[in-house]
Amino acid sequence: MTLPAAMEVEVFKTARRPDTFLFLPEGLPPGEWPDGLKEVFMPAEKVLSLTLTAEQPLAAHGATRVMEEIVAKGYFLQLPPQLSPSSDTPEPTPC
Repeated sequence: MTLPAAMEVEVFKTARRPDTFLFLPEGLPPGEWPDGLKEVFMPAEKVLSLTLTAEQPLAAHGATRVMEEIVAKGYFLQLPPQLSPSSDTPEPTPC
């Protein structure tokens, strides 16, 4: 798969799924979103527009991975970080 040198994207969030972000090609209206996304992600709030390049740092994932998934699936869904099984139970304090 050949990636473009740069990709214009829009990032959306929704109150229905906190800390989840949807990356889509710029200008894609909700009626044309890939199957199922509109039902899960509406009402969506646009957070930002940006130009992705392979070298660009992102907070959670590499820009190349985001671009690859947009090319392959039409979108990238950034889910909230998963807690490790040991982190959701407090560690006993040593005496």
